[in-house]
Amino acid sequence: MLQLTNKNKLYLYLFFLIFLSSIFNFKFLESYQNKFILKKINITGLSYDEKKLIEIELNNFKNINIFKLSEEKIFRTLNNFNFLENIYVKKIIPSTLNISLSKTKIVGKTIKNGKSFYIGGNEKLISSSQIFESKSVPSVFGEFKLNEYVELQNILIKYQLHWNMTEKYFFYKNKRWDISFKNGITLKLPSKNKSKSIKIYKQLLDNGILLNTKIVDLRVPDQIILTNYNE
Repeated sequence: MLQLTNKNKLYLYLFFLIFLSSIFNFKFLESYQNKFILKKINITGLSYDEKKLIEIELNNFKNINIFKLSEEKIFRTLNNFNFLENIYVKKIIPSTLNISLSKTKIVGKTIKNGKSFYIGGNEKLISSSQIFESKSVPSVFGEFKLNEYVELQNILIKYQLHWNMTEKYFFYKNKRWDISFKNGITLKLPSKNKSKSIKIYKQLLDNGILLNTKIVDLRVPDQIILTNYNE
């Protein structure tokens, strides 16, 4: 009988030992996991208002285990902000996220489905609600593709005719552009060989041939048609 009692005591001691150690292990595990909960998000490269706009979305990731938070989710959220061009994300263990961002260049503005948008050099339409600074950029009209407009901009830059020298762009269904410059000249481009035509326009401009010129028409191959203001 004495032996049985001792055994019962031993089992009781073992039970309490396992119970107490389990509580300790659970608390340790909980404390360990809490250490890696995302608490801080640092954003660089943007203005105060732009950072606040993005923080509203990124704060949804707080209180998530940093190891379980995939960069894909972060990029998917940031890609909703079309004014961003370069995105760099770095996890700082145990509980911080460093995000470095840069903005795309705004190269124009247009209207799609009755709404106003800015055009980014990243070939994206940017809602005006995401732009906090006043932008003086040319207006673009017609049913154009963003990559076609950005390509045209790159050709102009190549010949030192920057977007801030232009006022309006008109795109036609036959894939042709008209460009209205701030110097009062309208350049009519052909649907093909745009680069060659813009080079010709730049040479005419640099040589002073376009004084009092209203329209430079390069639509017909190997022909230059100039219209003056008094015509």
